[in-house]
Amino acid sequence: MGKLCVFLLVLLFYTIVNAGSGSHSLWAFVTYISGETPFPEFTVVLMLDDIQVGYFDSNIKHYIHKGYNASEETVVEETYQAAYIFGAMSLSLKERSSELKRFNSTEGIHVQQRLAGCEMSDNGEPALIVSRDIFNGIYADLTIYYNMTHYSYNSGNLLSPWSEVHQTYVKGLYRTIYLTICMETLKMYLEKEKTFIMRKVRPRVRLIQKAMSGGVQQMSCLAFGFYPRHINLTLLRDGQPIAEQELTGGQLLPNGDGTYQLRKTLEVSTEELRETHNYTCTASHLSLDNKLEVSWVPESGADRVYLSILPAALVMVSIIITICISICLRRRNEAGSLTLSQLSNTDDAQVAEQISLSSHSET
Repeated sequence: MGKLCVFLLVLLFYTIVNAGSGSHSLWAFVTYISGETPFPEFTVVLMLDDIQVGYFDSNIKHYIHKGYNASEETVVEETYQAAYIFGAMSLSLKERSSELKRFNSTEGIHVQQRLAGCEMSDNGEPALIVSRDIFNGIYADLTIYYNMTHYSYNSGNLLSPWSEVHQTYVKGLYRTIYLTICMETLKMYLEKEKTFIMRKVRPRVRLIQKAMSGGVQQMSCLAFGFYPRHINLTLLRDGQPIAEQELTGGQLLPNGDGTYQLRKTLEVSTEELRETHNYTCTASHLSLDNKLEVSWVPESGADRVYLSILPAALVMVSIIITICISICLRRRNEAGSLTLSQLSNTDDAQVAEQISLSSHSET
């Protein structure tokens, strides 16, 4: 199982980076396992740029179209081409696995891996096609590279080199068959997934300060929620870029909604904090016309104390003023009520006196 874990790690950290905003790629991550495992003997995961668009394994024995706009039924031609390509891959990996076992005759699990695919340039023309094999997650035993003008082949150091005749035959296969099928499939999936794959989502950028033990501070430059995945994130000190070896992090991570995030962190010592440097986080992305910049400017100790006391003082003054106004209004209302009561009593007394005088007059 350890060899299979190595294989999964290889797939996890192997990243294909397109040079331009209009370039796209189609890659098949293939594994052939010999030995008893709970996994299929042969598996293929097909990726368009950074999203999965297809899956095939030797247990289900048919190709499944995945992706954000996957239809319930797979096109017949698509199924036929997948069966042809994946069948050829399975056969070649099975043959190579048998040959490579003699380098490790122990019983158990042996994993033969392949990364194969093509890239399309910005103008829609084929850029290159590549195939690379790895045995047990350790030995890169075969690499084939063809970029329309240059063909190269490296047999590695495990098996004997191919003959000239065999090399010519393989080169013809890649140039006339594999490249054609790969490019047609890439364009077909690009058309199906264009609403998702061609979208641009602006990054949100934060510069986060966090206190650590021992008086150390962490200054983190964080960009999140962006697509496509290519972003240039830089942390600057007093306007100068900080060297990458001083930073931690820097690994592009996927979010659950199909966007990405990236964080770069600098540890700032107590001595450096006394120097009151200014820090800036900048991000350049395809969705942005200009760079995004977020800055952090430290204040002196006195200023920090003043700024922290001032809001509290303002709150206390506001509370006192509010209480005073409430008391004044209440007293004023009480005074008004008392005056009205007095006036009412006076009027009643005058009326009673007038009635009494009237009675005496009649008598």
